[in-house]
Amino acid sequence: MQIDVKLFSRFREHLPAETRGEATLTLTEGATVGDLLEHLNINRRVKLITINDEPATDWARPLDDGDRVRIFPFVVGG
Repeated sequence: MQIDVKLFSRFREHLPAETRGEATLTLTEGATVGDLLEHLNINRRVKLITINDEPATDWARPLDDGDRVRIFPFVVGG
């Protein structure tokens, strides 16, 4: 299945630089939000994940073909 992913801030480094943090990824059927994070090797603190513009709080939630996933990290400033 194909998932459209957009990564923000420092998470962009988990995709090739030329993608500018956006890519369409192929995952196996039944993949979850947690599987996507593992696929992207994102193991830092995640602030927010949205799927099709709705907040996703359950990382066990299965993804569907064509989902639009946005992943935001915690941001610390000073």
